[in-house]
Amino acid sequence: FVVNDLPAQYDLQDRRRVYKILQESGIAMPRYAIYNDGDEPVEERHDHIRVAGVEFSKPFVEKPVDAEDHNIHIYYPSDAGGGSQRLFRKIGNKSSEYSKEGLIRRNGSFIYEDFKATGGTDVKVYTVGPDYAHAEARKSPALDGRVNRDNEGKEIRYPVILTAKEKQMARTVALAFKQTVCGFDLLRANGKSYVCDVNGFSFVKTSKKYCDDCSHILLGLILTAVAPDLLQNSTKLPLVEPVQWVGDESENESVGLVRTSQ
Repeated sequence: FVVNDLPAQYDLQDRRRVYKILQESGIAMPRYAIYNDGDEPVEERHDHIRVAGVEFSKPFVEKPVDAEDHNIHIYYPSDAGGGSQRLFRKIGNKSSEYSKEGLIRRNGSFIYEDFKATGGTDVKVYTVGPDYAHAEARKSPALDGRVNRDNEGKEIRYPVILTAKEKQMARTVALAFKQTVCGFDLLRANGKSYVCDVNGFSFVKTSKKYCDDCSHILLGLILTAVAPDLLQNSTKLPLVEPVQWVGDESENESVGLVRTSQ
């Protein structure tokens, strides 16, 4: 039984492949264009660029194609002060810093995409199979670069209830990337939701409920695949039932997930 498909994880290491799979799967994502090192140079003007025939006005986002490279830049228009916000892996209580440099990088391969104004928050979604997703919101690193932490030094996050469309997106991501345990980033902007990154094997370290749900779901999936008789007949195993979406499933209703096992 394969929990997370290993060959498929090579796709997750290249943002070009990630975006191609998202697009082919019909998952909403920011408008984007790819510049590969050696291509026709990006045309750069005062407040906009043209990449492979696609024009982006500032603010726009520049991401290295290497998914392990977290040095992402956001370029601002001159009427907002210009310059750029430079994101990176958290260092202490910093996740980004402002730079007066407003010119794009010229060495390497990048993805350029529209910047989505999310009101200063990002949503992190964690799936366990196609029918379960745990979601949390955090302060966006693009806001001011300061990480909000609690008294124990952990980044402050808030529980999020996914909409019916977002739950379908979570299901599609898990299936498209062949990852049972999978994390991805969700942007909520102007009443719509977009997937902007898929991280592969990711889980929630600080939520007991998530860990309980995850262990029950994985136990059920594994036993169903390799020992269904043991799952049905043993009285020594913990109760394992399908995790289901519950509540009003209409598009306008925000509903959550619960584990039916008690």
